[in-house]
Amino acid sequence: MTIKLYYAPGACSLASHIALEESGIAYETQRIRTAEGEQRSPQYLAINPRGRVPSLVVDGKVLTENVGILAYIGGGFGQGKIWPKDTWEQAKCVATMAWLSNSVHTTYARYFRTERYVEGAEHVQALKAKSLSDYQDCLMEIDRLLDGRRWSIGNRYSVVDGYLVVFYRWGNRAKLPVRSLPNYTRVMNEVLARAAVKKVMADEGITLD
Repeated sequence: MTIKLYYAPGACSLASHIALEESGIAYETQRIRTAEGEQRSPQYLAINPRGRVPSLVVDGKVLTENVGILAYIGGGFGQGKIWPKDTWEQAKCVATMAWLSNSVHTTYARYFRTERYVEGAEHVQALKAKSLSDYQDCLMEIDRLLDGRRWSIGNRYSVVDGYLVVFYRWGNRAKLPVRSLPNYTRVMNEVLARAAVKKVMADEGITLD
């Protein structure tokens, strides 16, 4: 089996990169330089016509979107122990990832890529400010969901915990007070201390800042 992940440093593809490393399976990566527009190159669009990361190619078959990739890696490779065993917790895992992808990510996108959504400097600044406030609300909701918990789902580390690194890091880079969120920060300190997470962040050349 050959597995290849197409990713951009610090993008949401970080979640899939972490899951692959945690799983212990053999894989290779290819960096997509989004700042240079590589995601819109004919070569990459032939893999993912949406021009987004991540993309996972498994024996020539392409899988896109973090939710699908994380479910495949977590559920298909048990040696990594990053997927819940209990069916209810599996459903909670998928539901949480869907919320992160559909709501939390898109809220940040409206802040970070505001020009995609509105035109005119006044409208851009207004939407940017509102989106950043809404994103802070999302981070606070994550903090409440983690209250009294060591991990996000069940009683052990899962793909969701690695996914949460993405949004914590984005909030930090947006100068939001993420480190003042006690539950989120406590969980992230454990996640960021994991060998696989350290390796992936070093490989991507990124830090929390």
